[in-house]
Amino acid sequence: MKRTLRKQKSAYALSLIFCLIGIVSLILTIWKTYPQLSSSGDPFSTFLSLLWTEKLANISGFEFKLIYLVILGDVMLVSGVILWILSRQWLVLPGETAWFQCPFCKKKWRSIGDKALVHCPHCRQLVHPKMTENKRAVST
Repeated sequence: MKRTLRKQKSAYALSLIFCLIGIVSLILTIWKTYPQLSSSGDPFSTFLSLLWTEKLANISGFEFKLIYLVILGDVMLVSGVILWILSRQWLVLPGETAWFQCPFCKKKWRSIGDKALVHCPHCRQLVHPKMTENKRAVST
């Protein structure tokens, strides 16, 4: 059996977009607070106070606090990573096929892998099929 990695392209692209939005919002927050942080004696407490007091204004006049931008960035990064993990999937592909023959109706069919006890697709009886031809690799 052969394992292959499959990426769901739409979820993969959406996860990259979410991660990009998260990184941009966090960089924007640091860019907005950096002038006060560089001149401060205690940058950590200054950063926390600036998050709750500093406001970011839009072109349309809409203002919001920087803490909302940090929360948006964190949520987008976490959801982007989760989507990226969920968009990847390992699939097991069958590697070999063989010809089997029913001992009752003597008809042949092709199936994947070794079969011990199966239903014949022609006579619908539960049989131990006999392998009639050698296995060969399936072209993908």
